[in-house]
Amino acid sequence: MAFLFAGVSANASLILDGSFENQAALQSTPGTGGSGIFSGQLVGAGWNNWGWTSWDPIDPGVGVWVGGTLARSEEFASGWKWAHDGGVFAMIRHRGTMSQTFVATEGGIGSLNWFDANRPSWRGDTWFGRPNDYSVTLTDAAGVVQTIGFFTSQVYLGLEANSWNNSPDDRWSTAGRAGWIPRSGTGFVLTAGSIYTLAFNSLSPFYNDSNGVTQSDDRTTFLDNISLSVSPTQVPEAGTVGALGVVAVAGLSGWCRARRR
Repeated sequence: MAFLFAGVSANASLILDGSFENQAALQSTPGTGGSGIFSGQLVGAGWNNWGWTSWDPIDPGVGVWVGGTLARSEEFASGWKWAHDGGVFAMIRHRGTMSQTFVATEGGIGSLNWFDANRPSWRGDTWFGRPNDYSVTLTDAAGVVQTIGFFTSQVYLGLEANSWNNSPDDRWSTAGRAGWIPRSGTGFVLTAGSIYTLAFNSLSPFYNDSNGVTQSDDRTTFLDNISLSVSPTQVPEAGTVGALGVVAVAGLSGWCRARRR
């Protein structure tokens, strides 16, 4: 018996620019000035020319992503981390949210895949590298929210491994720079033709500062290589439905005859 799939291959991603390369190029963030140069800063230029300039807020008027921050792979950018895919990745900090709105061209059960990492510790101070909780949600046009899951980003190789108090300092190792943790979530439902907003929501804890003012803690999650696919619902062909009906009727008739005996 043959079945028709009401949708496309589950390999087709509904999310655009999941590695943020196009968004960075569209908003010229960070700017490039040649091989190894980002925002006018040389890679490894040293303390006085470090690459904070390669952190830049995502422009809500350009590209498909809204919220969060973009960063380039650079020795002194965003805590010594290389992008998982390409040369750009995204960050959410404090209680920030990064999202993309899209139309589900097909309906079915969704699967989301991405990679996360954490900002390493700063010199000997592991305060900067503390784990950060975040949630991933899918919201439709009516405001109905499906929670894909809750996650915690952590320093790759471990928090203490990234402290200058230890030797070697793994921030400078290839594994430390290139390491990302694969994440996934599934079981959420999409309806063909409906509008959804996929959001990554930082859940950094709150605290009261010395003046008694409530603040969100300075914690950071890195995100890269995001893709969302759909496993379409199986729908039997019209001819197959008829054949199944005939089989069912025949089976019921036989059962009735057996009962009369």
